[in-house]
Amino acid sequence: MTKQANNPAETSEDVTLAEESQVVDYLISNPDFFIEHATLLNDLKLQHESGKAISLIERQVSVLREKNKYFEAKLNEMVDAVHDNQRLHVSMQRLAINLFAADSLDDVLGIVDDELRHKLGTDFVAFRLATNESQSTAEPHRSSHVAQDDAILQDFADSIENKKIQCGRLSDEQLAALFEDDAGEVSSAAVIPVSDAGIRGVIALGSHDEQRYHPGMGTDFLSSLADLISAALISQLPK
Repeated sequence: MTKQANNPAETSEDVTLAEESQVVDYLISNPDFFIEHATLLNDLKLQHESGKAISLIERQVSVLREKNKYFEAKLNEMVDAVHDNQRLHVSMQRLAINLFAADSLDDVLGIVDDELRHKLGTDFVAFRLATNESQSTAEPHRSSHVAQDDAILQDFADSIENKKIQCGRLSDEQLAALFEDDAGEVSSAAVIPVSDAGIRGVIALGSHDEQRYHPGMGTDFLSSLADLISAALISQLPK
């Protein structure tokens, strides 16, 4: 005599799960099933996020549409990155050509300032540079040229010595020392160190946008910019 199940409901549930498993296994083993029985796709219903039941085809179309939006956004990001890199490359090339024609330290700074502000759209640009010929005190009308012991150079001494670009939000005191009257409008900044034979200091870039310069951003362009400017400045120092 066969042993009867203690709980008929549990037996029915086990059978249902077994049948579902068989259906899944069958569909996996026969991926062409719905190609041969395409009409079933309109009859199968799936739960949508809205709570409305939709056909399998509608669900597939919805998933594909979302994937398409995702990949389209990624493609646009890649295109924007390519355009931005091309723009920076052209800017670096133009800057290098113009610096060849520079005939003084101030001319170098003027060329760099023009490229950064008017070609690349940098909101604020400031230079704080000291040479071996720097005066013991900087002239008030020439804040770009500072003494070797200038407070701002001491403040960024570690970055200068290690040639480490600093990006993000600066202290109010640092902003005031670098950008003077424009300090209150600077929401983020990049401080580019300049440290080569005969010259030492920083080039500061400021932005109204607090996300424009941040600690996690790439600094390859800024590093290359610093090398180019340093070479141009050194070429103007007395031999």
